[in-house]
Amino acid sequence: MSNIEVGLVLSGGGAKGAYHVGVLKALLEMGVRINAIAGASIGALNGAVLASAPSLKVGVERMDNLWNTLANTPPLAPHFPAYLHLLLAAGLRINKLDYIVQLAGLKQAEGIGIPFILELLSVGLLSSNPLIRLMEQYFDPDALEHGLPLYVSVFKSCGPLEDTLMVLMAESGILESPESEFLHIQRLPKDQQKDALLGSAAIPLLFAPRHLNNSIYSDGGIGGWQRMQGNTPVTPLLQAGINTLIVTHLCDGSLWSRHDFPEAMILEIRPQSPIGRSGGLSDLLGFDAHKIPSWIEQGYRDTLHCVGRVIEATTVRNKLRFSEAKLNNDEDQFMMLDKDLSEAMGRLENPSGYSEK
Repeated sequence: MSNIEVGLVLSGGGAKGAYHVGVLKALLEMGVRINAIAGASIGALNGAVLASAPSLKVGVERMDNLWNTLANTPPLAPHFPAYLHLLLAAGLRINKLDYIVQLAGLKQAEGIGIPFILELLSVGLLSSNPLIRLMEQYFDPDALEHGLPLYVSVFKSCGPLEDTLMVLMAESGILESPESEFLHIQRLPKDQQKDALLGSAAIPLLFAPRHLNNSIYSDGGIGGWQRMQGNTPVTPLLQAGINTLIVTHLCDGSLWSRHDFPEAMILEIRPQSPIGRSGGLSDLLGFDAHKIPSWIEQGYRDTLHCVGRVIEATTVRNKLRFSEAKLNNDEDQFMMLDKDLSEAMGRLENPSGYSEK
């Protein structure tokens, strides 16, 4: 099946993005060829590593190394200025705090007000610096220029608190969130590509949104929450003329439906057993040596189940078509032989040059 060309859709799901490594290991083993990638959130970051690699094999190796690193050195660190602000605003008194305040250039607050909270949340409670360092190690922006086309989903942020409330309302069925936008990474100036990728993965409240083209963008998975429109970015690939897609899901029972895209041939990779380990935020940020290997293995098994059986069926169908074509060809040859035999018999019964009397 090495001649199959598809678009790969990598959905978002935080630490569960390790599942993508297993998916790609299985696709590589089955000989599937990928010619474009679209990703959301952690899927955008995984997609960047894969798209900038010189081959699928090398890309899978880099992703495997990256996620093994994440298992042993989680990329999460508190955003210390934000936490210090929070401590000061709560009026916490510790030894020599005034000296720390002076060094940090901060003012101790008497209480927590709405303006302060909004300012605090705008910088995010977690620092993206560990993630940036990992990206610099495994993501090659120069190679990406000539790599696989990469599209990522981003959400035009209204502010971290507003974005979070919007998701909660969408999850409760009260109000659907606006749709995410899609960016073709290679068409962005090189100095904006990293911000676009980090913006796609900027979970509200946890990571700071990113400024890009006079807009502020956060986690691409927020858009069209009830239909998983932003978190399952098939649209940019379809718009690029790619209508054979492999779509991954990092949640149990995703509401996204392939039936909304009747013009495309879509193979879905859905978890065949619960992908959640501890649930909620614990899974989203669960970068540890226990969960990551299990998600990689689950992605591998699920891909063999979901895609492997389709490839097997296609192989059987192609063999049947080949056999049918061979049979038709044999019948044609037999007909030609029968015709030649009839002509030969006719010549024997009435040899050329003699006339009947």
